[in-house]
Amino acid sequence: MHPNSALPSGPGYPQIILPGHYVQQLLALVKSRGVDTQTLLHQAGINQPLTAQHDIRVNWPQFYQLLQHSLALSNEPALGLYLGSQLSISTHGLLGLVALSSADVQQALQLICRFMATKSPLISLRVQQRRQQVGLLLNQLYPLGAIGPFMAETVLVALHQVLQVLTQQQYQPSQIHFSFTPPAYCALYQVFFPCKVLFSQAETAIYFDQRHLAITPPMSDSNVQQQLSAQCEQQLQQLQQGQTLSGAIQLLLGRTKGRIPDIKQVAAEFAMSERTLRRRLANEHTHYQQLVSHWRQQMAEHYLKNTTLPIQQIAYLLGYADPANFGRAFRQQHGVSPQTIRQIRMNAQVNANLTAGPAHE
Repeated sequence: MHPNSALPSGPGYPQIILPGHYVQQLLALVKSRGVDTQTLLHQAGINQPLTAQHDIRVNWPQFYQLLQHSLALSNEPALGLYLGSQLSISTHGLLGLVALSSADVQQALQLICRFMATKSPLISLRVQQRRQQVGLLLNQLYPLGAIGPFMAETVLVALHQVLQVLTQQQYQPSQIHFSFTPPAYCALYQVFFPCKVLFSQAETAIYFDQRHLAITPPMSDSNVQQQLSAQCEQQLQQLQQGQTLSGAIQLLLGRTKGRIPDIKQVAAEFAMSERTLRRRLANEHTHYQQLVSHWRQQMAEHYLKNTTLPIQQIAYLLGYADPANFGRAFRQQHGVSPQTIRQIRMNAQVNANLTAGPAHE
């Protein structure tokens, strides 16, 4: 990946708190591949002192450049897989401990999903049950551009390891899904996941048998779990209080899945009047429709370039009742149709496959 790849930008991206343990693991990993970590941090614009015990606060461009330059300088496109494998449950701090102290795996996953924002405000997790299968689904709340696959790989490998610990090694995934197209190194996924791995899927997710939900984690303790949950709740509230209103709205839009709220509903969600909402957004040099338009534009590009979702389904996910309206809005923004962008991506993938050799599932 080229270090100057376009940075997804616009209103609403949050401040990001990087857990110290995560940063140390990333720096150790790239250093082992010959990267000068001081150069890496300088290129990302991060000049804060770094320790495993202290988290650091960075903005979106700094976070993006840190991961992008890590990939480029290490010359390791599968860096996300390796990083995820080094994130043991203890590196997740309170989130790992509250999961370990839960009554069962089902409660542990519910708490992980609730407090995921304390580790990354860019993604969310949700549990989905279908017949005898459970899916732990990852959702990008913001367009992540070129670092999207890196984030997905890191999170799913780390979650895979967390599930092994919570189930005391009884867990076995049935399938792993990624929404992006197969990378050139896709055969490497079998080293990290002992199951079928599928690409170009509608969701990025881990699927496993629902019987694992009833397993008791090794440190289950209701009193400890309640105390740790209260601490996680406090962390979550502090994080939300330190966020801009436009950032909070961006998170809300990322969870809508086709149901874009109107401004009155958004104002009610944040317990304020519509007039106050408009005034606070004006203070942040934006307005609600601008946030919606930008979110739709960025997510449309993400879905068209990084997934194989039908255009009609993309239109629905972006809140358009009529796909034709989505097509018109997209052409006004980009000068070309959604189908054209999709075809360009498909042609690029074909060329990449011809260069890399036979594709893997």
